[in-house]
Amino acid sequence: MKIGLIPLKTIPGDPEANLQHLRSRLLDVPPVDLICLPECTLTGYVFDELSLSRFSEPIPGPTVDEFSHFARRHATFICFGLLELAEAKVYNSAVLLDREGKIILKHRKIQEKPPFTMGSEVQTVNTKLRRISILICGDLFLEDARIKVGDADLLIVPMARSFDGRSPDVDRWVSEERQAYLEAVAQIGLTTVIINALDQNAKEGAFGGAMVVSAAGELLAESPHGSDDLLVYDL
Repeated sequence: MKIGLIPLKTIPGDPEANLQHLRSRLLDVPPVDLICLPECTLTGYVFDELSLSRFSEPIPGPTVDEFSHFARRHATFICFGLLELAEAKVYNSAVLLDREGKIILKHRKIQEKPPFTMGSEVQTVNTKLRRISILICGDLFLEDARIKVGDADLLIVPMARSFDGRSPDVDRWVSEERQAYLEAVAQIGLTTVIINALDQNAKEGAFGGAMVVSAAGELLAESPHGSDDLLVYDL
């Protein structure tokens, strides 16, 4: 099973520009079984009420349709994040599509703040690849995350994580933050892929990079902190 992780460089609040950039990035991805993209893939992590009203949409909707096209064209499973509008509420969500572009799994972020509505459940899906579950960013640190992911054997964690102050910060990542993520994965006990956005405007934005971590919390592969470098790993 070969996975391609794209820590997509985004301009927050400019989904059209980010979509065009993603299209060009996908051309560089070799044949893989699964492509994983960050939290709020096309919008960047926006959280003010005006942006949520402007960019949120139903699932399925236009963004899912676009990614379904990508899945079919590249003959791959694909996981991505988006702002979901449902019954006048906005969720920070992520969706997994199969090779035919069909929605097979949706997750609503649990560890989230207003004006978002928080999700409450974690689901898994049995695929031809593995039994897969999704957590978004801070959900990885839920006390009962191990229980919530159940009998999954691959965990996908899209993020749009930044540091307070300078971000990216390689020294902080290496000396402090990376280990916290490895320990969180070890507590859950699942092979995990983590994909962070890279804020194009950023001195304080999402810091990019991606990781593959074993169920024991061992770092198997990593793309550079502060980069949008593609990471391809064969599980």
